[in-house]
Amino acid sequence: MFRRDWAPKMTNTQVSNVWDEFGRGMFSFYISGPWNIAEFRKRMPRELQDAWMTAPMPGPHGPGTSSAGGASLVIFNHSQSKPATWAVMEYLSRPSVQERFYQLTGNMPPRRSTWQSSALVESPYAKAFLTQLDRVRSPPKVPEWERIAQEMRLAAERVVQRVSSVDDACAALDRKTDEILEKRRWMMDQDRVS
Repeated sequence: MFRRDWAPKMTNTQVSNVWDEFGRGMFSFYISGPWNIAEFRKRMPRELQDAWMTAPMPGPHGPGTSSAGGASLVIFNHSQSKPATWAVMEYLSRPSVQERFYQLTGNMPPRRSTWQSSALVESPYAKAFLTQLDRVRSPPKVPEWERIAQEMRLAAERVVQRVSSVDDACAALDRKTDEILEKRRWMMDQDRVS
């Protein structure tokens, strides 16, 4: 894409307002999540409101895999409020509450039964994300993941800017990831962390 000048040699960290620049045609696609549907509808120029659409992630030989976002609700073993916490979790698990939460935030409901709600079924924009949920992979379950993901973004920027080759960027990312995980690995060797 970048070698053929199909996209500007810049990354999303260099774009101050993704909706304006997308509307101006600076780039032809933007990787995001369902929480951004309402923002695109709200911020795209009026004349382009019907000129954009969502799509599942492509892969090299057909449909692609995406990273699952989101967060988990937990109850700590030594919580003094377990009954109240369970009550909140049960409330948040109700399909009607999840549907309303989706309407307010754009975050996809975790219960598949909620996907049959009218707000999701009627939205042509949500369809791509519903389809994509069948092909997601959870990110690694380590606290350092966000830092590693940021290093991945920086490595991609170096490749896009032609500061680094793909091979060199991947080798540097591998070294940086080892550096980030060094303490965790040491702690695991000492049986101090699971």
